[in-house]
Amino acid sequence: MASQHQSIIKSALRPPRMASSSEDPVGHVLRRLVFGPTPEQRTRFGSASPAEVIQALLVDGPIKVKTPQLNEKSDDEEAVEWWLDIMRRPEAGLHERMVWFWHGHLTSGLDKASPLEMVTQLGLLRRNAMGNFRTMLQEITVDPAMLYWLDGADSYAEAPNENYAREVMELFALGRHSGAYTEADVRSGAKALAGYWVDDENNSVVFEREDALSGSVEFLGGQVSRAADVIDAICDHPMCARFVAGSVHEYFFGTAPSEGRLDALARVFSDADLEIAPLVEAVVTDPAFLTHSMSRPRSGLEWFLAFERLVDTKVDIWTLELLGQIPLSPPNVAGWPDNERWLSSGSVMVKAETAIDYSWDSATLDSSDPVGDVISRAGLLSVSDSTRAVLEEARGKAQGRREEATLLHGVMAMSPEFALT
Repeated sequence: MASQHQSIIKSALRPPRMASSSEDPVGHVLRRLVFGPTPEQRTRFGSASPAEVIQALLVDGPIKVKTPQLNEKSDDEEAVEWWLDIMRRPEAGLHERMVWFWHGHLTSGLDKASPLEMVTQLGLLRRNAMGNFRTMLQEITVDPAMLYWLDGADSYAEAPNENYAREVMELFALGRHSGAYTEADVRSGAKALAGYWVDDENNSVVFEREDALSGSVEFLGGQVSRAADVIDAICDHPMCARFVAGSVHEYFFGTAPSEGRLDALARVFSDADLEIAPLVEAVVTDPAFLTHSMSRPRSGLEWFLAFERLVDTKVDIWTLELLGQIPLSPPNVAGWPDNERWLSSGSVMVKAETAIDYSWDSATLDSSDPVGDVISRAGLLSVSDSTRAVLEEARGKAQGRREEATLLHGVMAMSPEFALT
């Protein structure tokens, strides 16, 4: 019987169909701007229009988060589960979504930093997620986790480590192909960034003047002598507003902006002195935002959270490792790759096995309309005719309400609509 269930659930596997419009624009907004849609969010917004939902999410502040009591003996899983529990909360809104974005953009990870240091950095990102980019970049440059992640700790001006000087320009603020900086700028920036070490006992950073640059060096056309000068010079460069604006647009749209649109967003960001909230508002209130529904794959984390809601069960976090997107463990300084990897054969098979393993514990469905019920539980208002046909077929083969619920939840989890956002 188990093999028959596996066969039925895997029969739902079909290449996702990318759509250019949505019959559920509010659902699209909630999938992209928060970790929804959840039943609680549907109830909250009721008959509100997509524009009204967007405005409500823009004005929502950060949720209250209790910092875990971690120490040098805490393990990685404790920190990861703590953050997942925050993202699982139905009130986790746009602010928390931006914390996740910045974690993937200004990366650090547990392979070099401790759980306590990573949770401390998340506090930094949470404070600044919708605040000022310059302030956030200044703070994270001398953050313990970042100093370890990119080898800035114990860097001496006489022989500095160049990793952070390179990556802060290439990946965090200016762009790899921007032409905004030279190798000489990397070397000079590294000298000015030197002089810091991490006090692990107090989870703090110490600046040693004798290890730092004694004078000044030329950097991006000006003179710098300290880390703050380096970050100010980077943020003042015209490519900074352009690069960050493009990154935020691509995060919410799933595609890069046109040159004209990028110019406009960069002006918004620059005119706002690199305040993040006006940039996000300009991106998500663009009328084109609503036409990009179901146009990109859900990432590993997005699928994981949506699947937990579907089956109303916590899933082992190592499923996220198999999917390739466990929080606090980015694969490299560039963060997680976008889009197509989440539809790879390996990723799809992990999802299929997860659906098979966890759908057994799902609650039974409304006996009058079990197919409609499972579609609703998936956060969808409708599915394609082909997906509904597979659901109806599974229902017809089920024997009893428990088996029916198992098969329908499993098939729904593997549908094209559930794979997309």
